[in-house]
Amino acid sequence: MIEVNVADNYITLESGCTWAQVHQALEGKGVTTGYWGPLSGINATVGGALSQNSAFFGSGIHGTVANNVLGVTVLLANGEIVTTGSGGRINTKPFTRYAGPDMTGLFLGDTGALGLKLAATMKLVPEAKDQDFLGFGFKDMKSMVLAQAEMSYLYAIATSFGIDRSKAINSASVNKLADGPKIIGNVAKAAKGWVQGVKDVVSVVTTGENYLTEHECSLHLVVEGRSPQDLKNNMEALRDIGNKHGVEISNAAARVMRSKPFNPVRGMLGSDGQRWVPIHSVFPMSEAARVVAANDAYFESQRALIDQHGIILSYLTMTVAGEFFFEPAFYWTDEITPLHSKSMGEDVVAPWISRKANVEAREAVATLRKGIQSVYLGLGGVNWQIARDYPFKEVQKSPTWALLSALKTAVDPDGIMNPGSLGLSR
Repeated sequence: MIEVNVADNYITLESGCTWAQVHQALEGKGVTTGYWGPLSGINATVGGALSQNSAFFGSGIHGTVANNVLGVTVLLANGEIVTTGSGGRINTKPFTRYAGPDMTGLFLGDTGALGLKLAATMKLVPEAKDQDFLGFGFKDMKSMVLAQAEMSYLYAIATSFGIDRSKAINSASVNKLADGPKIIGNVAKAAKGWVQGVKDVVSVVTTGENYLTEHECSLHLVVEGRSPQDLKNNMEALRDIGNKHGVEISNAAARVMRSKPFNPVRGMLGSDGQRWVPIHSVFPMSEAARVVAANDAYFESQRALIDQHGIILSYLTMTVAGEFFFEPAFYWTDEITPLHSKSMGEDVVAPWISRKANVEAREAVATLRKGIQSVYLGLGGVNWQIARDYPFKEVQKSPTWALLSALKTAVDPDGIMNPGSLGLSR
């Protein structure tokens, strides 16, 4: 941390700071950053999120990390260090982003192509005092996303995630509800008072571990209100919507996730050590049902390839401040790489370390990812984490691409900053 300024509603952070460290630094201060980290926040850094864009905790109301940044300090290719926002002025605090042209936005989501982020200032907001949890089950993905779209207009959901049955079965990052005394202790600690803590623990303990697989899809919500009455109103409105499209189920998944938000990263492999890779796109909320229909049609057309290689599909959905985030993921049997061992620990990957390479299945997954990318682009989707993995230059209007290329030339004339990222040649 460089500065925590509660009085002026901002925090300045070095880019190497993890989101778990940010969360810990603000604990007990009554404030938080609006967006306060991804699920992988125990390892993920502020700088990584700034370069790639990111959403999860707090994103239902506050959007992505980019929506919450007031200014950045960036190292340019020529060695100069510049600060954007009001922090770039002489004798001015970094309290606002808008102090002239919005240069901050140039360096957010650029995947390091325009400069190296050294630090960032984020706005602080009051921590929600009134909070509750909901869960809903649905017969299919379309029903769930229709509920999510309708719920999003209430701006009452701080954090949400929707998953399908396959995700619940195959993702090793979905916490077991009875995973020992640590989770139980976290749930009790997160409650308001010991009486509520006992109730919350009983609710989690008495929920069957397999309840997430009882419906084709399930939605899990952390709900906030500006007052107890506002929270009550929000809960009632959300229940009405959820029960119109599906049925209310236990809120244990959302409660457990919120009680200990930053757990060790385990989602890089499936529950049986399968390799995992996601693909995502972001759409206007009104397009959610159409996206699901087109997605289903594409993968049904590829059923023979999927079955041939034993590829498993799963889904994660989110609403991000009025936008629809859709993320299919692929699981397949393949060799364990050094990256998996380093990221997750040799003890975790030990049961599968001797698996042989499965190049054919890996290539099939690459084909499917490229195909569904094309479908999403055709539907008007956009991407984060672009780097070299998502089409970018191809989908830009000519004047827009010309402007970005000119900016790249201005700040990095020799093309030394992450060369090739975003499709920029220099």
